[in-house]
Amino acid sequence: MKLIHISDTHIGLDDNTMRFERVVDHLLAHPPGAAHECVIVHTGDLIDSASDANRSAARVLLDRLATRYRVLLCPGNHDYGDATSMDEEAAEEFQRAFGDYIFQGQPSGFPVVNEVGDDLVFIGLDSNAEELNFWERWFAEGHLGEEQLSALDAHLDSAAAAGKHAVVYLHHHPFSFGYSVMPDVGDRNPLHNLYVHLTRPFLRLKDAYSLCQVLRDRARVLLFGHMHFGLDCSGDGQKYGIRQAFDGSSTTCAGCDGDRMRYRVIDLADMSYAVRALKL
Repeated sequence: MKLIHISDTHIGLDDNTMRFERVVDHLLAHPPGAAHECVIVHTGDLIDSASDANRSAARVLLDRLATRYRVLLCPGNHDYGDATSMDEEAAEEFQRAFGDYIFQGQPSGFPVVNEVGDDLVFIGLDSNAEELNFWERWFAEGHLGEEQLSALDAHLDSAAAAGKHAVVYLHHHPFSFGYSVMPDVGDRNPLHNLYVHLTRPFLRLKDAYSLCQVLRDRARVLLFGHMHFGLDCSGDGQKYGIRQAFDGSSTTCAGCDGDRMRYRVIDLADMSYAVRALKL
């Protein structure tokens, strides 16, 4: 089974719709395997802000991917609002517009559990779940909440999960990225990126430790987005017995100081991976 990880496409911002269209064209023209052997996981911030126009544009592109691939989606903070806040109405609109990709025909609710083949289970989480109340909606840390974590724990303990490799995906990052490099004199936006470097550790998922404890020795792969760094965080994941952990970056290079769009292809048979890049 090949897993294609994309994230943070931010459709509606600048020319990201056109950029994502190029990625879709590339995935359709150059699939990494047979259709029944590939699953796409989008780890949120599909759109940049909650508007009908952005949802419609995103829907067209996901539907194109779905002509060849099975597509799984979890929501990001921008999907439920914009860069500054989230609201319940926007969350409901997003889940209604993309419910088939989020819930895969199951009742609306998280975790979303999908068995794939004989030995894989994909588990989608909503890391905005507890951010929709008045006091938390103004920041983008992410907060799963006790109810969602308890349900995840119960499923991983269930007979249905026994003997299966779990792939868990959510939007907000659970690690602090303390080892990421500092901006230097070659940085085209040094002040902005210095600010980002200093503040993003505080935007880590609020219940990150609790999530990692629930997943300890029970998840094979952990996927997330939000950071736009695109780092292999497997070293942090392995401290909790999670074999691979990846930040999906921004597939459309939104807000990134780079000249290439990227997505990652993970071979779940041998746990190898490759990064595919498209020059802007």
